[in-house]
Amino acid sequence: MQKLEDINEVISYLRDGDIVTSNGKDQFIMKNERVYRYCDGTHFGLDLKEFIELYRKNRFYLYEESVEIDETKDEAYYRYYRK
Repeated sequence: MQKLEDINEVISYLRDGDIVTSNGKDQFIMKNERVYRYCDGTHFGLDLKEFIELYRKNRFYLYEESVEIDETKDEAYYRYYRK
């Protein structure tokens, strides 16, 4: 994950439609100048001023969704057995 330098860079990415995270599990997105945080099935929204006030000292990273495929499980699943 790419580390973001400061809160201004975080806001810039959010305005561009990107997703940022503080710990790899939560997600922050921006809609209509409000920042929404999604984590463990819950979410809440903050206006931009509240977000900056609460999170300006946090470290943020650009969220990257990765899909990992376990080849051994895939092979076992699709293996053809003759009886």
